[in-house]
Amino acid sequence: MNKLMLAVSLGLLSQAAMAEMAPIPQQSGFSGFGLLGAGYSKVDSNVVVGPDDDASRRLNSLSSQTSSDAGKADINLDLRYTFADTRTQLFLGNLIQDAVRLDFTQQFGVRQQFGDKGIVSAAYVFSGIPGDVWSDPYKVGDRDTTDRKSNGLRLGWDGIWGSQFSTNYTVRSIDIENEQSGSALALTPAQQASLDRNGKMQTLDLAYNFVGPQGSVLSPMISYTRNDADGDAASYDRTALQLTYALRQAKYSLVTNVAFGQLEYDEVNPVFGRIVKADEWGVNANFFWHSLWDVKPLSAVFSASYGNSDANVDFFDTELSRVSAGLMYSF
Repeated sequence: MNKLMLAVSLGLLSQAAMAEMAPIPQQSGFSGFGLLGAGYSKVDSNVVVGPDDDASRRLNSLSSQTSSDAGKADINLDLRYTFADTRTQLFLGNLIQDAVRLDFTQQFGVRQQFGDKGIVSAAYVFSGIPGDVWSDPYKVGDRDTTDRKSNGLRLGWDGIWGSQFSTNYTVRSIDIENEQSGSALALTPAQQASLDRNGKMQTLDLAYNFVGPQGSVLSPMISYTRNDADGDAASYDRTALQLTYALRQAKYSLVTNVAFGQLEYDEVNPVFGRIVKADEWGVNANFFWHSLWDVKPLSAVFSASYGNSDANVDFFDTELSRVSAGLMYSF
């Protein structure tokens, strides 16, 4: 099972009017934002490493659930340089439209505006800080963590051909440093191999921005993910629908999201003798209070998220909640 079971509740939340939220500036020079804050998370899951590794490390049985909660610092940086004459922008870090959906994949790439035909982008995506996963999530007793790294390519087109459509395509390789799924169980070599989570993941998003009055945008999005893992029982298809509402005013901005998805694995999981399926949903809200203390570039940011994945095998059920607050400085 992939750690990105959180995707509907965190990762998929908020395409958030891509072209509207990150236009290319009219003047040359540096721009971007820095974010510093703190968040509190609670995770009930057997397959996701919770915010407190020690609390979620021990699995009592394959029919029980682990739970952990903790607070952690939030640090994020997006740095861009614009060549105004050519309408070209280089960027490094995490774009604001990804930050509000808590997707902290790092990117290094280029965006190019083609008049009224939209903004085309290409970027190398990578995990600047490797994420933690369980080396063997099925091990009863104390489990060990290992690094999960990813890297690949993201292509995007905001404002397709002058319309309000936007799309992103991402392909990336997944590398789990010490993949041991199923090694603690009495499985055949072929059965254990079917649980291998290494492989390649592809995601295609398509969104449309309904621009309303007074800075409001309503954005439905459909997303399809194909995870081609080395193990057939770890390979899956995920389809999700999402609705984002963004309201931007001089003093404040609000971005809210709701998403629903379905996930289905390719083959029977040998640990449970069933093909795992899950219904996923999540909600998220982000509030920005601008010009804090009359400092124009400074904003206070408050976020809250809830996500739930209900699988046909209880072992894979996941529930999480998160609240955070921080300061964002735009330049």
